[in-house]
Amino acid sequence: MESEIKSISSVQKEVVVLVERADIQREEDTILQSFARNAKIPGFRKGKVPLTLIKTRCVKELEEQLDKAVASKVYEDILKENQWDVFSLVRLDVKNTPEGDKELNFIVDLKPIFELIDYKNMEIDQPEIIVTDEESSNAIEQIRNHHAEYKEVKRPIQKGDFVRLQYTGRFEDDTNIIDLIPKKPMWAEQKNTWEEAGSEDASSIKVISDGIIGMEGDQEKDIEMDFPADFEVSELQAKKVIYHIKIFEVREKTLPELDNVFFEKVKVKDFDDLKEWLSGEIKKRKAQIQRFEQREEIVQKMLDSATFEVPESSVQYEQIHIIRNFVERQLHEGMTPEMIQNNKDKLYADSKDLAYDRAKVNFILEKIAEKENVVVNEKEIGQMIIQEASMLHMPPDQLISELKSNSERAQDLQRRALFGKTLDFVLVTNLKGNNLPGNLPGNSDPVEEYASEETSATNSTAASNLG
Repeated sequence: MESEIKSISSVQKEVVVLVERADIQREEDTILQSFARNAKIPGFRKGKVPLTLIKTRCVKELEEQLDKAVASKVYEDILKENQWDVFSLVRLDVKNTPEGDKELNFIVDLKPIFELIDYKNMEIDQPEIIVTDEESSNAIEQIRNHHAEYKEVKRPIQKGDFVRLQYTGRFEDDTNIIDLIPKKPMWAEQKNTWEEAGSEDASSIKVISDGIIGMEGDQEKDIEMDFPADFEVSELQAKKVIYHIKIFEVREKTLPELDNVFFEKVKVKDFDDLKEWLSGEIKKRKAQIQRFEQREEIVQKMLDSATFEVPESSVQYEQIHIIRNFVERQLHEGMTPEMIQNNKDKLYADSKDLAYDRAKVNFILEKIAEKENVVVNEKEIGQMIIQEASMLHMPPDQLISELKSNSERAQDLQRRALFGKTLDFVLVTNLKGNNLPGNLPGNSDPVEEYASEETSATNSTAASNLG
């Protein structure tokens, strides 16, 4: 067997191998014997069919099996001889020569060889989490708003009132907007909706929430809005829209007093207990944000240290999964397949850099996981399934069913679970001895993932069902 290896790059090799007829014959004889043991041809007992007859009748099948057997053996020998850590087989061609030999040409992408960053001494900041008086006051107001009462009133609408109304938008030529943008009814028509008068919420149309102030129940009027030229809905760009509004009902919001009745309703003892509870909730939320920022900081440090080249197939792999996850989320949120197809080129262009960075970081995390013996267990895979299902707005059982029929997707989910746990391991290792937030995995063990006892059984069941 003669071979020639060409380095296309530091992470890609092309190998040309010539397998002589004598070696091919040995493989062919083995395959023929296997065919003979299982062949069923009328007039012959099983296992008694002449090899010459099998060779004549099974030319195509024999050639296919022979190509696979020769290629598999050569491929394994080349990898073993060169001690390559292969990421993917990019291409494999098998050609027959006039002399009866076989010429194999294959290209492989290799995992990059690199020195790990000093991932245990990254100097990740862990500032103390502080709740300000303003944050505490805002939280108290939020929970009062949550328990507010809304009483119907018969008077002109005031800022802060909640109003049940309908509105219909049209252009100056009386064209109804809903006919142009049926999938974006917020900007076109609402037959029965609630609006907060004078609201600053982005989910409201400002001219409507402001324009209803001073109106009364059963009153109707028109309000005009000039949309900017760069508005997000192309059909409305640089257009004047006339909204016809009709009021149905006006309700005044009344906040509860901070008294014993309210404290009992929210299950606290008194004002100090309420403040302490809300402070704890704010700290948890801040800890989650801080954890996310710390993970981002670690990823950036890894990227800054990653001067190695990554194989193109690894970038393509990450890009496919980024786009697939994005598309699944958009479909669940109402985007049509046609809209996604029309933006296909932009999706690929926008995801290329992210895929490249993700490939680099994942090679680093894979190496750390191997060095530190980080593995994911049933509970963690189950938790990942539940998180993924929640993100895609589908029942976990439905996702499990899809994963069972798609082994590549199941493996990708397990990879992401492993890389996420490894990233948390690096974070906890760098914060060890500091004031670790309570929701961070690893406070007692750097590689112990967090999960409540309540969800542990569900997680385990989900992973077991995946198999």
